[in-house]
Amino acid sequence: MAANVKRQQALVQAALMLLYRNTSKQEGQRYSLDTRFYLKQYRSESHRFLALQRQTSGKLRALCGLSPDICRASEVARLTKRHDLIVSHSVLEWAPASPMLIGAIRFELQDDWYELPWIVAEHGLDTILKRFNAVDRYDYNGLTLATHHWQATPDCFTLQFQKSFYYNYLATNLLPEFSLPGGLTYRDLLEPGPQLSKLDSALPENHLGISCLLRTCDGALIIPRRSQHTNVFKGQLSPSISGAANNATCRDPDGGYSALAWLVQELTEELPFLATSPDAFPTPLHQYLGGTGFLGMTRELRRCGKPELFFFLQLPIDAAKVRMLWAQHRHPGNEEAALTALQGIDHNENAGLIVIDEEQLFQRITTQVIQSKRRWPNPQQADFHVVLPKEGKDDVLSESLLANLILYRLSQ
Repeated sequence: MAANVKRQQALVQAALMLLYRNTSKQEGQRYSLDTRFYLKQYRSESHRFLALQRQTSGKLRALCGLSPDICRASEVARLTKRHDLIVSHSVLEWAPASPMLIGAIRFELQDDWYELPWIVAEHGLDTILKRFNAVDRYDYNGLTLATHHWQATPDCFTLQFQKSFYYNYLATNLLPEFSLPGGLTYRDLLEPGPQLSKLDSALPENHLGISCLLRTCDGALIIPRRSQHTNVFKGQLSPSISGAANNATCRDPDGGYSALAWLVQELTEELPFLATSPDAFPTPLHQYLGGTGFLGMTRELRRCGKPELFFFLQLPIDAAKVRMLWAQHRHPGNEEAALTALQGIDHNENAGLIVIDEEQLFQRITTQVIQSKRRWPNPQQADFHVVLPKEGKDDVLSESLLANLILYRLSQ
């Protein structure tokens, strides 16, 4: 028994040394971007993989669950050559059978703390924090909501949380896929598959993510482009409003916690030119956002089953008005500004913004497959990117945006 424990400790230390020497904050340097990897690793989840499939007419159809034919080893192997199928790296955890608003989502914070698995606490946390340059950033280690359990009724969806810290999330959900002697990987210690653990028995911290897609009255989606300074989805297109649930952002005025409180705060911070517009929000912000629709909850396989909540909100203004509001925000003197459908902005975690017709977006997005030069998890791996083609460099869609778009289409 003692020998096995020592061997496991040695393997973990070897993995962490590889992590320290060979990784950065770039997505592809921390976990696999190969869709085939997740279809194999979590093969028992094929019935709830989220995907888009292009029909003969050219339209993309949203899917929840992949057919047995698609999941056969021979079909998975040829996925790099398929242009009709966009498979996300997320699986559906739960979605309402009938329309549900954000107010039906209840957050319950339990009076206990998430505990790191001992093997991470003893041998991994310090090394991982050094790799993320986070050791001396004590203010960065904020209080978070570690998702522990959920339950649903026809008119209510309740999430239960444990208290946690952001560093616990870094140490358990942002893990690389380095191969070790015998084929063991760091992921294998926490969420090995072929089926995801239930949240109440999962080992990772599972910090909750929340995203919301905004649509104008004339059918355009508001899609920010993230900056190069974020921990995840660097430079990628993301949902209109996105971020992580923590104690501060989810705090209600009455002292409780809610997704609505998060949405009010994040909208105000990320898109202030919309939040302060009486045209965009003709009633008080908190009241108008109460009409936000809940699309469902997913588990992101890249980050070891990290849970994500997704929402959708229709705005009463058109795309031209959104661009005008931004121009006024950027140019308070009402200077002339040339704004196009692909207009760069600079605010907080966002470094750009596009306001694009929904049908045009779904018509244009496609999969781009690049053969990787990295040797892990195997030398034959490829990086799968979902991209919005444009002149010059294509925009890459984040996993959260892809999942938000799929759930939005499934709800229609």
